[in-house]
Amino acid sequence: MDKFILPFIKKEQLTDDCYTFYFKRTPESPEFTPGQYFEIKLEIKNPDERGDAHVFTISSSPTDREFYTITTRIIQSTFKHRLAQLQPGELVQFDGPWNDLNFDEHDKSPHVFLAGGIGITPYHSIVKYVQEKNLDTQMILFVSWKNRNEMIFDDFFRNANNHLENFTYVPTITDEQLNPSEWDGEIGRIDEVMIKKYVSQLNVSKYFFSGPPAMVSSLKEIVKGMGVPSDKIIFEEFEGY
Repeated sequence: MDKFILPFIKKEQLTDDCYTFYFKRTPESPEFTPGQYFEIKLEIKNPDERGDAHVFTISSSPTDREFYTITTRIIQSTFKHRLAQLQPGELVQFDGPWNDLNFDEHDKSPHVFLAGGIGITPYHSIVKYVQEKNLDTQMILFVSWKNRNEMIFDDFFRNANNHLENFTYVPTITDEQLNPSEWDGEIGRIDEVMIKKYVSQLNVSKYFFSGPPAMVSSLKEIVKGMGVPSDKIIFEEFEGY
């Protein structure tokens, strides 16, 4: 895929440090499948060691014909600072899309999605696409957050949980200070007990992992220890956010 240029539209704040960025699609913009990612390159005068290009999973659905979105935390890097300063109409270079998760809408296997933090973004694209295309994909989404203040897309997934017959949303919080009476989801890290509580077809399902490398590695070992074959394990790691 050749590089292409798109205008920035706007950004939407989701939490204290997390934003969704909108870029205008054109008739020439490439099609993509949910779960894919782009590389974005920005003009930065003196970039730090993270450089002037960064990969982002597409958080919008392929059915969103007017725009692409990416969703990310704004941390102390020259790239993220420049991203946060984009002005409406400013042109940005894209490259891609590429695949890690390889979501296939025709695959009838039960799908088990496991995410940590900002690793939730590809599943926003996938679940929105399944909902809008009225697909019958069986999906269970586990997502682990440190605390409630970090949570993004929670309302969207709760709504999908209520309206999609084949979708189950399982958010969990690891904050030890959490008052259980103030939270209706799971508590603690995603582990074998939690997975088995919701996944009935353990060795038939496909497992998709997305999040910080340490978490992805840990969850892969848990799932392998449950007897899941390697060809049913698909993962994407978010280096450095």
